[in-house]
Amino acid sequence: MHRAAAAALCLAACGHVAFDAGSDAVPSDASLARVQVAPGWTARVLVDLTGVVPYNPNDYVDDGGLETLDNSPVSLAAMYAPFTATFAVGAGRSLIEVAADGSTAVHDYRPAVPDTTGPDEISELVFGAPPDTGPVLWLGASSMGLGDGLYRIATDWSIVQDSPTNNVNGVAYDPTGAFDSIGVPTIYLMDTNAVQRRTGAGTSVDLQVSTTFEFLGMCATTLFTTDQPSGLPPTRLDRIFETTYVVNVIATSSFFAVAEMSGGADTHVIALRDSTTLASYANDGTSVDIASSLDPTWVWVSASAPHAPHALADSYVILESNRTLDQDDLIVISPAP
Repeated sequence: MHRAAAAALCLAACGHVAFDAGSDAVPSDASLARVQVAPGWTARVLVDLTGVVPYNPNDYVDDGGLETLDNSPVSLAAMYAPFTATFAVGAGRSLIEVAADGSTAVHDYRPAVPDTTGPDEISELVFGAPPDTGPVLWLGASSMGLGDGLYRIATDWSIVQDSPTNNVNGVAYDPTGAFDSIGVPTIYLMDTNAVQRRTGAGTSVDLQVSTTFEFLGMCATTLFTTDQPSGLPPTRLDRIFETTYVVNVIATSSFFAVAEMSGGADTHVIALRDSTTLASYANDGTSVDIASSLDPTWVWVSASAPHAPHALADSYVILESNRTLDQDDLIVISPAP
């Protein structure tokens, strides 16, 4: 399923890491004894995000007093040219830009007044380059009130609202247009009512109607989502078939989060199970665990599976948080040398 390692990490003296696509993978980091990896894999801290966006449990309070949200990091996307960043992390109403040398920069998009221009909370990220926009970072935003929608982030990190769709909880990118056999790169999004195909700025068509879908991801030419039909666990990991949009249940567990992997050729979907385990799932439900967190205070929140030409292609990057210690970081699971 995986090719030989094409990425490596070098720990810099400042505590950041540099990404080197031409070296062998390095051994597992002794400081990550709390992470168990399957044979043939290694684990290392990629970037320490602690304090980059200082944690605030009351970062967002809507103007109706109905909702209070914190700004703990919740979303992760691999970045590609012409962006110089290697990853983007969503934290509250801010984006953390992670550079190739491991350094970080924060871009704050908080509106002057909540429930107005948004985004009130960043829910999902994906890099994508449909013909009408070119390469941008796509951002989904969701909250109880207004300030939601689908947004575009340009290479200068300026933001434009693409659609005011309410509660955009998922965004995925099909770089070939094969999923719908339309032949052009396409963005898919999900709100609280349906999975949709974006047809232009502010326009979309519903593909599969559901009020209980939670995450959205594109794997090769197939869409995957998670679903809680009853609104409570267990959670289903679902495949949405090409052109027919029929939903097929792959697996069930207490919780699933589909990894950001748009653009890759791998036909296995990568998902976080129960906020502790990174696993690969085939369409028949067969799964292989790749890595697990042994410390329940460290929650695995989001994951990315970068594809070529990213420096960490064939590796998996996990966003993890520990609110007990007030720490956040990115760890990378790479094929062993």
